[in-house]
Amino acid sequence: DVVHQHVGIHYNLRVTRKHIRHYANEISKPLMMHEEKQHGSTKNVTISSNSAESNSSSRTRTIYVMSPAQHYNTNDGQWQKGMTDESKKCVKEIPSNPRAKVEQELLIPGVNVDVLLDYDDLSLGHMHVQKGDDCSHYCMPGVPDVVGARLVEEFLSE
Repeated sequence: DVVHQHVGIHYNLRVTRKHIRHYANEISKPLMMHEEKQHGSTKNVTISSNSAESNSSSRTRTIYVMSPAQHYNTNDGQWQKGMTDESKKCVKEIPSNPRAKVEQELLIPGVNVDVLLDYDDLSLGHMHVQKGDDCSHYCMPGVPDVVGARLVEEFLSE
């Protein structure tokens, strides 16, 4: 079994941080703690995604898909309230993804999530299919394409 989580881009960074902490502490980390009963006692064992044990374990794996970058013409590439027509235009590349930075700060593979899948899409702004408008919804490859491909890669690497 696999739990796949993604917070998305429609929350501000404060709310995003809150959702990620909840996922890490209340969902993913408890699933990573596998209880084994041995001789009447319970023992907690953490199983990382890189261990041979994880392939033979029946516990649920947790995979977090990092937020895709937006490529708006703003200082951080993110949608902001009150944007001008010029700032709503997509740019080909942005220097960093602030949402991904929060996710990398809070989610640690092998500690509170099994796998942290990165989009690696900072330079994909040129792939938007609507003449540079709406970086959130019209990019090819899109979210389903990238997530599907990355999940298949992860499953095949086991």
